[in-house]
Amino acid sequence: MKHSLSSLQTLRALLRLPRPLNGLITALSVGVGAFAAGAPQHHLYGAAPPPEVWWAALAAALVAGAGNALNDVADLEIDRINRPQRPLPAGHLNRRAALVQSVVLALAGIGLALWQGPALGGMALLVTAALVLYDLWLKRTALWGNLLVSALAAAAFPFGALAAGQLGRAWIPAGFAFLFHLGREIVKDLEDVEGDRAQGARTLPLRAGAPFAAHLAAGILFVLAVFTWWPWLGGIYGWTYLVPVLGVDALLLWAAWRLLHDRAATPAAQLGSRLKWGMLLGLLAVVAGEAG
Repeated sequence: MKHSLSSLQTLRALLRLPRPLNGLITALSVGVGAFAAGAPQHHLYGAAPPPEVWWAALAAALVAGAGNALNDVADLEIDRINRPQRPLPAGHLNRRAALVQSVVLALAGIGLALWQGPALGGMALLVTAALVLYDLWLKRTALWGNLLVSALAAAAFPFGALAAGQLGRAWIPAGFAFLFHLGREIVKDLEDVEGDRAQGARTLPLRAGAPFAAHLAAGILFVLAVFTWWPWLGGIYGWTYLVPVLGVDALLLWAAWRLLHDRAATPAAQLGSRLKWGMLLGLLAVVAGEAG
């Protein structure tokens, strides 16, 4: 009985480690990138995405999962303080098993991308290398790690566009994603101050102070809220885009207000978690804009 419970616990840990929700958002981002590129050409209900896009979405999700697993391996001591419920600090999985899972996911993702073509394979390989760089070094630096991970999150959209065969307007959600993730990554650094300080990390809140980091994150989120109006004002997207984007902007402005005026009332952990749902709403806004 104990062996069965242990095996079930290990299986659950292996499923949790790559953060499936993040992988789903990555896969959806690839699909939205392909849709913004014109695949299928503005027929949301009339045609399914081509198989290349489905495979690209799976490849991107696998690479993202590899990066998440490696992140937990690299941050084990920090997570003992910041996130003791995660599989590694909770003792549900050892570092070796997590590292093996990360390598397997990365190889599967790169291999799947290469199967779709050298351009996609090369991009997947480059993203994987950047994730290793981030997890093992840049994550603990001030702002450079935030910039890199934001760029990697944004890369899901041109990755999908590349699978569709043309860039199209994939740069629009990519720009949104870069700013969104940059603000959210700084919020996450605010959340992780205690563990980062204990392990000697030099993230932005530790280098420049939590108030400065909070103000910078709020400023980025505000700029993003303003930027989201540009596709509509420029005539790129129609009225269907406005309804979901208003929801995104409300969330962004609320988070910015909390960061500037009442950060203690809404801890960074709650802000970061709530902002994650803004990603899905943002994807919906782009799809509505393209479909309209």
